[in-house]
Amino acid sequence: MNTLINKLTDMDLNIVATFLLAIMLWPRVTSGVLTSVDPPTDLQVIDPGHLGPLHIHWKAPLSLTSKMLCVVRYKLSYCNIDSTNCKRVITRQLKHTDVFNLNKGIIVKIQTIVKEHCTNGSELHSDWIEKVFWPSLEGHVDSKVKNLQCIVYNMEFMDCLWENGTNAPHDINYRLHYWHHKLDQVMECKNYIKSQGHNVGCHFYKDSLIEFSDFNICINGTSGTGPVRPAYYVLQLQDLVKPAAPYKINVTASKNGTIYLQWEPPAGKIKSHCLEYEIRFSRKDSDWESKVLLEETTFTFLNVTVKTKFCVRLRATVNMYCADNSFWSDWSPTQCLQDYPAEEENAIIKLNLLGELILLTALASITLVLLVSILGCWIRWKRSFAKRKFNMLLTEETKSIKERNCLDC
Repeated sequence: MNTLINKLTDMDLNIVATFLLAIMLWPRVTSGVLTSVDPPTDLQVIDPGHLGPLHIHWKAPLSLTSKMLCVVRYKLSYCNIDSTNCKRVITRQLKHTDVFNLNKGIIVKIQTIVKEHCTNGSELHSDWIEKVFWPSLEGHVDSKVKNLQCIVYNMEFMDCLWENGTNAPHDINYRLHYWHHKLDQVMECKNYIKSQGHNVGCHFYKDSLIEFSDFNICINGTSGTGPVRPAYYVLQLQDLVKPAAPYKINVTASKNGTIYLQWEPPAGKIKSHCLEYEIRFSRKDSDWESKVLLEETTFTFLNVTVKTKFCVRLRATVNMYCADNSFWSDWSPTQCLQDYPAEEENAIIKLNLLGELILLTALASITLVLLVSILGCWIRWKRSFAKRKFNMLLTEETKSIKERNCLDC
């Protein structure tokens, strides 16, 4: 027997041990098949004071503590009391953490799920147990702030602005608190934006900003007339970014009617591959046309009509690959261009007109010279003709006198 055991490998020993254990446990397993299962116990909802995250804890059913071969899981369902869109989670853990809307009460339900060996392969579900959690909701509902809007400007700073509640007391002064997972404790706004001595917003510097993580906010307040209802918000800051406008915009044109547009991405922390652009352009007095481009920082307009005034402007936003939502930047200054082909044609026209003027001037000068020359020749000819005629008359008169003198002789 010892010789046989020595020849077995470690793997063979493991297989034999598992087989022997299964033989020993088989009567227990087959005799303890479950037909029902109990729900978890001691369900608790714990608020750590982080303005949204809640910890849910529970304990396993006592009836399963001796069922080591059972595969036990727990199904959680939780939502606000008046919501029909509950979130469901299945886990083997005895705790779960999530971010909740603390503006309303929360209902949490849990049940036990068992399958595998102790159920003969079927799946058993226990009854649900539930617990209702109520955040602190003192004060009239219309005393809490409304219309909170937060904008992250070019990932450099964030401004959050709000309006007073519909029936907020006149002496109310709101205060903002915030928390995210990199903070050890809840912080209060350090830079309130004020109007007429009252807090109407909060300015966050970039060292307080965090992307792709829950940014939890609570705005409560104080009033001499009674408690103020707190308002809770959970933000994703990458969805609230408003980039700066594109800059260094360069517009050039070629002789064949092609216009080239080039620009620089907004300076700052936003990566260039996260940006998309909208180009608006117009030709002559036509309406603005739009083009949306992803990542590119150049664009070409073909077949621009000669003698057309071309105007263009741009704006930027964070694309869908880097955020679920975003704000558009302000428009860049509008740039207009009288394209080069029209200018060249105008120059040619001007040169032609100048050439024609020079030619006409030359022709007029030559004509004047010719006229003057002809007039001078005509005057000289008239004088010569008159002189010859006078000489002829004088000669005839002289001859007539001589003939009369001869007759007298």
